[in-house]
Amino acid sequence: MNMTNIKKVYIWLLFLFMANGWWCCYCCWNEERTALLQLKANIKYSTSDDYLSSWGANETTNCCGWEGIVCSNTTRRVIELSFGVKKISQEEQLSTLNGTYTDNILRNWLFNASLFVPFKNLKALLLPGHSLAGWVKNEGFEKLRRLRKLEVLDLTGNNFNRSILESVSQLSSLKSLNLSHNQIGSGSDIGFGYNKPGSGSERLSGLDKLEILDLSSNNLDHEHVLSVLDLNTSRMALKKLDLRYNRFQSFMPNEDLGALRNIEYLLLDGNTLDENFLRSSGVMSSLKVLSVAECNLNGTLPLQGLCDLKYLEELSLSRNSFIGTLPTCLGNLTYLRVIDLTQNQFTGNIASSPLSSLFSLEYLLIANNNFEIPISFESFANHSKLKFVIADYNSVIVHTTSKSWIPKFQLEALSLFNCSQMPNFLHYQHHLRLLRLSRCNIGGDFPNWLLENNSRLGEVYLDGNAFAGSLQLPFLPNLKALDISNNKIRGPLPPNIGSIFPNLVISTMSNNMLEGMLPSSFADMKNLECLDLSYNKLNGELLIGLAREGSKLYLLRLSNNMLKGEIFPVSGNINNFQYLYLDGNNFSGPIPQKLSTTPLQTLDLSYNNLSGNIPAWLGNISSLTSLALSKNHLKGHIPPDYCRLERLEVLDLSENNLVGVIPACFSAFRELKRVYLSKNKLQGEFNMFSNSYLKVLDLRYNNFSGSIPKWLGSLGITTLLLKGNHLQGTIPTELCRASELRIMDISHNNLSGPIPRCVGNIMQQALIIEPYPYSTSFGYPGFQMFGGDTMIDVESSIKSSSPIMFLNNYAWVGAEFMTKHNTYSYEGSIVDDMSGIDLSCNQLSAELPKELSNLTQIRALNLSHNHITGMIPSEFSNLQNIESLDLSYNNLIGRIPTQILELTTLAVFSVAHNNLTGRTPQRAAQFATFNESSYEGNPFLCGLPLHISCTETKEVPISPLGSDCCEDDTGFLDIESLYISFLVAYVNVVLVTVVVLSLNPYWRNIWFYYVESFIFSCYYFFSSKM
Repeated sequence: MNMTNIKKVYIWLLFLFMANGWWCCYCCWNEERTALLQLKANIKYSTSDDYLSSWGANETTNCCGWEGIVCSNTTRRVIELSFGVKKISQEEQLSTLNGTYTDNILRNWLFNASLFVPFKNLKALLLPGHSLAGWVKNEGFEKLRRLRKLEVLDLTGNNFNRSILESVSQLSSLKSLNLSHNQIGSGSDIGFGYNKPGSGSERLSGLDKLEILDLSSNNLDHEHVLSVLDLNTSRMALKKLDLRYNRFQSFMPNEDLGALRNIEYLLLDGNTLDENFLRSSGVMSSLKVLSVAECNLNGTLPLQGLCDLKYLEELSLSRNSFIGTLPTCLGNLTYLRVIDLTQNQFTGNIASSPLSSLFSLEYLLIANNNFEIPISFESFANHSKLKFVIADYNSVIVHTTSKSWIPKFQLEALSLFNCSQMPNFLHYQHHLRLLRLSRCNIGGDFPNWLLENNSRLGEVYLDGNAFAGSLQLPFLPNLKALDISNNKIRGPLPPNIGSIFPNLVISTMSNNMLEGMLPSSFADMKNLECLDLSYNKLNGELLIGLAREGSKLYLLRLSNNMLKGEIFPVSGNINNFQYLYLDGNNFSGPIPQKLSTTPLQTLDLSYNNLSGNIPAWLGNISSLTSLALSKNHLKGHIPPDYCRLERLEVLDLSENNLVGVIPACFSAFRELKRVYLSKNKLQGEFNMFSNSYLKVLDLRYNNFSGSIPKWLGSLGITTLLLKGNHLQGTIPTELCRASELRIMDISHNNLSGPIPRCVGNIMQQALIIEPYPYSTSFGYPGFQMFGGDTMIDVESSIKSSSPIMFLNNYAWVGAEFMTKHNTYSYEGSIVDDMSGIDLSCNQLSAELPKELSNLTQIRALNLSHNHITGMIPSEFSNLQNIESLDLSYNNLIGRIPTQILELTTLAVFSVAHNNLTGRTPQRAAQFATFNESSYEGNPFLCGLPLHISCTETKEVPISPLGSDCCEDDTGFLDIESLYISFLVAYVNVVLVTVVVLSLNPYWRNIWFYYVESFIFSCYYFFSSKM
């Protein structure tokens, strides 16, 4: 062939390539662009979302750059299609609860395989997280077998049942199949499209090239696993098998484990495994990764099986119930780079354990065990690859090292609690990204050097120590979380703190001794979301400069400082505020109306000097769930506008100067659980709460009148405080239905009648402690992703010990209750441990009901200053938890039962000023501590500590069964003694008279004269009447 002919051939080939679209080698093939647009049109017809908006119809648009499309770098053919897999940043992933998938965008779409057949070079098809409705008839996944190069199929998070197995089993080219989070094990007919239980094979026996299989979260049991895998006949070359979070009780018989001898990655978390599984695991000799977290395993680790996995690189035994020391044969796993033993009960010193000989270790996760951890960490000095040490909640021991040493490792994460002193090896660390030394009580100056040495730090948690000195903070551009709360740090905050930590997201420095004014540079932190500087000595005015335009700050807590002036006196951006705590300061003036435009959920301005009328515009903040304005100088009526706060759960307006009645529209509240209106001048009745789910009602020291509402017994109320009002009538028996009631104070009213016997039925139901709506919990799981180079889930173990930041039970929620002759304030979660009843200072009468002895959990019972009669029931000895019992100033009679000596928890006891008789209780145990004031005012009581001795003529023997003797008493005197005394006196008078008259004739004549005169007088009197 001559040169002319060769040129003609080249020109002709060039023409063919251009005609076929080769000219767009830098774009994509025309037929594939057309197929993509047809696919888009089909999807758009089934969804209302403007999905795949980047897929344009312009012929010049490069479809290889469209969303979800990946083309080959050489042929420009489409090799990957993904729908719903978002390309998001690491920060977005950390803030997303449902991973990287979109939210069911294709939930109404029926899969149509014909739409994918044009992509002949397709290698990966990803359709995760859509809850697909099924597939078009005869267009199921089996039709994808025409795509000879398809290797990866991801159908995660759809509604497919077991019938999907028959379809995908025909895709013989598959190497990776992800069917996680479906319904394969349910056996149910989902009922959408043509996703029906198939009549054919429901196993994966045809996928001979399959290497990766994910069937996690499919409700599979033991039989399903054996059926799907078909280990006896299948020729699958499985290397990775993920069966996490199913429901099988045992994995598979030991004889079947041999079929997995080539498996390299086996993930079984969240199932229940047979106790012999680890002992038999040695047959899977190729294993590199084994994860059996949360598998209900217990006992000690076996010496055989697990230790035979000599190629093992990653091992997770976390969240089980293993005990004992680690077997020494674990030291044979020389390739082990990740070991996760979190949340077990392992024991032993890690310095002498096989862990110290695993020099390939990178991740050492041993938190929540009973290990002994030497603070020096010297036994790991030569572990040059060690990067992550999470060892919280173990026993850290201090010992003297034999010599100074320099570690070969550079840690990226260290978490250690209760270590009592600063680990010396930290002086040589420079790559830390996560540092947690919480609750260690480490003293000395704040370790500014530690932050300065580790410029990559992203999270620092040094709370619960005893660090003192001032803050000399270095520049940390990556720092996002800082917790130095509960220390003794003094001095001012750095004025340039905003430029030191430019990317800070969350910080708490509460419970220190910081002073000075708030630095305005906080406003330079554009990403700051949560700031807690409470319980310090900060002063000055609160400038709005904390939040400028573009600020993300939504939680600000400055409680219990010495701030003063008006609240936010200058303009600024507070439009993101959701949680604002300014309680316990010296703020004055009115509540600023600029707060009305915020999306506040919690507003706490209590314990200040705010004045003016209580603002009605607060009713416009519809997002409010907690409102606290107590202990101010607010006045006026409670605004009816508050009835628009439909989400309100906590309302605290106590200790102000409010007057009038509670608005009747409060009956519309459905979420209201805690109401505090004490120490105001409110009046009227309070029937407006009958439709709510009240847990706490505090109306003490007002002018409320009427009777106690009967509906209180049907609310599930736990704390009822009505002290110091003008309530009348009897205690309603309906109140006895309040089985969850723990604290009841209805003292200092005008209640009358008997104490209902059914009062003994309250407090019988176990208290269910609910999360406090006012207790804002922001336990950030972390701002950094760890474990990107591991197969097992180390992220969960690293974050499992993350501190719960901003978890506080605020002082304005609690209960004041008088016990032990003092008024105590039970705040936050402490109120859940208190139980008491105070009915004192009323007009209650009748006998003391013995049914009160059923209140076995009660700690304080005060019935003083009433008109209660009868005897003290011997059954009161059942009050085994009582600490204060006051029955003084009543009309009780009889003896003090000896059984009361069984109340060994009593700290205060008083029966003073009654009509009790007999001997005081024996001076033993707690009763040896009670002085005369406990018994005074009972004239017929004797014995110590009273100064009245019990003489033999006055003392009545106490029966060993004291209750039987006491039950026969009918008056305030001993009747038997009274009869004897009267008879002796009568006999003495008669004998004296006879003796005198017989010995003295003169007196005898006078006696008979007067007797005769009396007889005649009577005779004439009756005669005249007749």
